[in-house]
Amino acid sequence: MGELIKVKQVSKFEASGRTLIVGLPGMGGVAYTVANHVIVSTQSRLVAEFYMYSYPPQVSVSNGIASLFKAVLYDTPLGLVLTANAQPATPEAQNEFCDRVLEFLHRNGLSKVIATAAYVVNNVGIKRGVYVTGNDLGLINEFLKLDAQLLKSGVVSGVNGAIVGWASYYDLPAVVLLSETWEPIVQVDEFDYRAAKHLLILLSKYLNYEVDIRIFDSMAEQVEGKVMEMIARSLKQFEVKKVSKDIM
Repeated sequence: MGELIKVKQVSKFEASGRTLIVGLPGMGGVAYTVANHVIVSTQSRLVAEFYMYSYPPQVSVSNGIASLFKAVLYDTPLGLVLTANAQPATPEAQNEFCDRVLEFLHRNGLSKVIATAAYVVNNVGIKRGVYVTGNDLGLINEFLKLDAQLLKSGVVSGVNGAIVGWASYYDLPAVVLLSETWEPIVQVDEFDYRAAKHLLILLSKYLNYEVDIRIFDSMAEQVEGKVMEMIARSLKQFEVKKVSKDIM
């Protein structure tokens, strides 16, 4: 069948000495939100598309326009930004995607990789911590100096984690930044905008480019308020059921 991933270069771009920022859909929508906010809030342009046989054989329709699921690469002031409609469906496809993207960019002189992800926790505060792990101690230490916390153990699954491992194959320094994400938000399939906000703050500091994040506070309050209401209703229902059981 030939290549299972096809690369379509939309316009010329410079990868030499650049940073790749990765943010595909994942828990709490954190990585996806980070990548797409950089794209829409800065002067960005589409430079490449990645089409995969592992994506569902269907098109999504928006305003009458139909298109296949795909991953996209944008050129932005912060670096090259990679995102997608969805992650590839299988472990094999996810690994192949990481390999193909990095092979394409490494051939064109890519300098380093910064992936973004979520770190799901039960309890959170207004300020979310951001953890870092990677394949290069020097790069890790740069983020530790910016108040990131070292992720000492565990597993970072999906493309947002695996691409850091594949970067080692191409001798590219790489890290993944994981922002604390409130577990109830993940469970109800909402986006944790507060987690995305604090990850963007750290990313902006490192790349020395300020990104407008004012919209995130109001969006976070809406989501958190909705989740709190759902939790309150669930607790109320639990108490009613418990009282009924005790009476019986």
